[in-house]
Amino acid sequence: MGGDWLLPARGTPAAGPAGLDARVGRAAGSVRCAAILRLSARSGWRPSSDRRYCRRMHKTIEPTILYFGTPVALISTLNPDGSPNLAPMSSAWWLGWSCMLGLGRMGQTSDNLIRTRQCVINLPAEDLVTHVDRLALTTGKDPVPETKLQWGYRHEADKFGIAGFTAVESEAVAPPRVLECPVQMEGIVHDVHPFGKNVTANVFEVHIVKLHVDEKLLAGDGPRPHIDPARWRPLIMSFCRFFGLSGEVHPSRLAESDFMKFVGRGARPQPADPAAAPGRT
Repeated sequence: MGGDWLLPARGTPAAGPAGLDARVGRAAGSVRCAAILRLSARSGWRPSSDRRYCRRMHKTIEPTILYFGTPVALISTLNPDGSPNLAPMSSAWWLGWSCMLGLGRMGQTSDNLIRTRQCVINLPAEDLVTHVDRLALTTGKDPVPETKLQWGYRHEADKFGIAGFTAVESEAVAPPRVLECPVQMEGIVHDVHPFGKNVTANVFEVHIVKLHVDEKLLAGDGPRPHIDPARWRPLIMSFCRFFGLSGEVHPSRLAESDFMKFVGRGARPQPADPAAAPGRT
């Protein structure tokens, strides 16, 4: 078991040295009682008997997949023959005008980013979930890597076509934007590094050079309007399932795929590629 913490009720100050009461596991049986008493003997601290403390249980686990995810992004890049590739992913975060992307090394997108150093990060709204799900378990890489074949992936040259998306010209980079996405960010790869433990992935630092936003999401009439978070309805993938801000919005083919059956057996695939979900290639 992990820590079974006692947390002070709202508005209740922590007791004990340096708020130790707020960090100590509750005694939910003789084993936990003994642990509390041993801690008390070592530290000279006595557990609080204040009933205002609320109880929470935590358990130490090793899940088959550890993938909290982020809002879904569609990464458009250019293949060696000049055709566009489009890959859904949900391992991205932003700080200022820079973005970090986590992508599996087996995918075509990772190869394209290393070769061209350009991309567009398109953010779909939750109402585009059926289009995004059509891209799951597809790859722009031909031939398909053996591991991905085992997971049920297939090669697909026309990613825009199968998803029903429209490619539109970008202003500062060569890869196209996704017209239907309400947020489109043209970016330049600043740096790339191998990433992770028990995964085969790369992390890309991308600098945003052009930002395009649907006018319906904007607030403010000045020269620098901002995105109204109350109007923005991102599509979120968490543990390979699709959610909006209010709950699960659509069944995910990836969550029911052979890939999930593989990780569900408790194996650690080599090369493992959870950073590539859903269908990130």
